[in-house]
Amino acid sequence: MDASQAKQIKYATAVWVWDGHSETRAALDLIFSNHFSRHEPGIFEPLRDVLLTHGDYYMHLADLKSYLEADRKLLKLYANSDEWVHKSILNVASSGKFSSDRTIAQYAAEIWNARPCPVD
Repeated sequence: MDASQAKQIKYATAVWVWDGHSETRAALDLIFSNHFSRHEPGIFEPLRDVLLTHGDYYMHLADLKSYLEADRKLLKLYANSDEWVHKSILNVASSGKFSSDRTIAQYAAEIWNARPCPVD
């Protein structure tokens, strides 16, 4: 696939989402009607161009429906505080060592010549 084919697919995806997802279309219609920008009409035109005219390069619209479904699940889980706490603890316990920890330690040692300071 070359760049022009990829651009066509991204444009087709935006049109498919626009035509096939009534909730997404309703939200975009509201945004593009200046409902949220009465004092700055047209301020969201660049957004319309990026998403609908020039092709949704990062495929935001194609992913929006699944994002909203995940958000609904999150809100439902958050409403159940016991389950939320349980999953939060499991998440933290499973996270392991972050790569940023190593990066920060390396930066401190190599750039600042700083040594770790134990915390009691």
